[in-house]
Amino acid sequence: MFEKFNDTARIALLAAKDIADHVHQDHIGTEHLLLAVTGGYGPATRQWKNAPGISPKTEAVIAALGIAPETIAAQAVAELTYGTSYDTGRLPFSENLKQVLEYALRSSMILGDNHVGPEHLLAGLARNSSGAAGAALSRLGITDLMIQAAIQDSTPAPSPTAARSCDVYVPVGKSIFKNGAKIYPDLAAAQTAHPDQEIAPFTIQLADGEFFDVCTMYPKPSSWGKFASYPDAFAAAAELGNVPGASIQVRIMTPHATEHRGKDSRGHDIILGRSVEYTTERLMTRVLGTQERTAAKKEGARV
Repeated sequence: MFEKFNDTARIALLAAKDIADHVHQDHIGTEHLLLAVTGGYGPATRQWKNAPGISPKTEAVIAALGIAPETIAAQAVAELTYGTSYDTGRLPFSENLKQVLEYALRSSMILGDNHVGPEHLLAGLARNSSGAAGAALSRLGITDLMIQAAIQDSTPAPSPTAARSCDVYVPVGKSIFKNGAKIYPDLAAAQTAHPDQEIAPFTIQLADGEFFDVCTMYPKPSSWGKFASYPDAFAAAAELGNVPGASIQVRIMTPHATEHRGKDSRGHDIILGRSVEYTTERLMTRVLGTQERTAAKKEGARV
């Protein structure tokens, strides 16, 4: 189970142990983890040596719930009780906390996440209604379903030009080179345009930040638009293709970031700024590079 826990979740579990040590308990309970997950807020927690502070993701989730972390932490503090154990060795998890960890893993799976973070631990704590933390969250009207929804709401959408792959389709045969190297966004479009030819699929791998650029080379060079998906770029190129005498290309734009460095008044190296320049690459080159085409021709393959 714990191999899916990220570093901040593991730190929260270690902080929960410190809290349990501080109140002389012989086990780690849900109330200790709730206080650790919310960052150990409040005057009583300042003396705990490993109070980690709240993770940015958990803070965003709690903000999406419309409540302050300090409010949840105060409820957790109210659930703390002092024991008589002074053994600071390995403390076992309570049965409720074991359930919480299982619920957290389930929440992560339900949400399609590939890790368990403090935000999933918070959902697990709310799901375990028999534990002290579950009671504290219930008093605030917080449920595990609300936390799961908040996790989704606080998760930023991926960049449209994040690393990705897309499938394109090309007609097999010499026409792939002679007729403008036609590349299609789907099988149906390729079959409609080339009903008597075999159609071959290719997968294009795009790195982070790369996008498709539609440009006209004639009557004058100009970029008509930038697109995250090939189907959108293809549609734009088809629209421009109705312009008499226009030569249309769909290119892949690859970013190259450069850091500009200098020195501050003390002579220390600092980054003054960053700039991004783009290099262009013909789409056909990415689909079937020069080396692959040369090798295919030598072998007599029909590409």
